Amino acid sequence: MNSELKKQLATLSMYERAILMFCLRAYFNSGNYTNQLPLGEMLPDVAAIFDVNPEVNVFAKLTNLQMAAASGPKLPVKVFKSMTYQKDGQQLVTVLNKQADLNALLKVVDN
Repeated sequence: MNSELKKQLATLSMYERAILMFCLRAYFNSGNYTNQLPLGEMLPDVAAIFDVNPEVNVFAKLTNLQMAAASGPKLPVKVFKSMTYQKDGQQLVTVLNKQADLNALLKVVDN
């Protein structure tokens, strides 16, 4: 599963990888699975795309990122439970999946 995760990570765009790192670091600093990324400040061009069409999935590869579950059978689970855009405040709201092995993900992403 680790090699499959690395393959998926290799296909992420620079922006998707930065968002993943932001979410992981925010989680490990706060313990909160929900993060609010100030997309309008960090990536105003991407925020403008969402402002025009909030249903567009600019971060499809990130949304579909899967890895082994943290406990129980090592079945694949999505890393993000949800990822939505709040037009008011131009924030990307992400919820990490509690079942994903976030410690292992951080180790893979940091290397």
